[in-house]
Amino acid sequence: MSKILIIDDDKDLQDMIRLVLEEKGFSVVSAYGPEEGLGMVRSEKPDLIILDVLMPDNFEGFDVARTIREQLKLRELPIILLTAVHVEKKVPYRFAPHEEYLPVDYFFDKPVQPEVLVAKVKELLNIQ
Repeated sequence: MSKILIIDDDKDLQDMIRLVLEEKGFSVVSAYGPEEGLGMVRSEKPDLIILDVLMPDNFEGFDVARTIREQLKLRELPIILLTAVHVEKKVPYRFAPHEEYLPVDYFFDKPVQPEVLVAKVKELLNIQ
């Protein structure tokens, strides 16, 4: 059974994602902030991370992803970034995965349809 770590400060969203993933047979652990999330990456050794962009304390998902890749040296650990930044911040550009600047495997705008998220999780974990 693959273990998924959700790092998001929105408990309702975490609960929804947890229910969807557990229904499909995944084990799910949660963290509500960047520091807790990084600690759980070390202790829980997840198979995939679902990460929010906008979090408290000016330590955003972009920073968490770079820390996972650069400091923890987990370059092969799949990371899915979820965000409402395009809507909330009304930025005139779109974020997308980039090996150096945004080292994640996939980028979804919130809200993401549950079946779309599950399909991407399975794809990244090579599950049929």
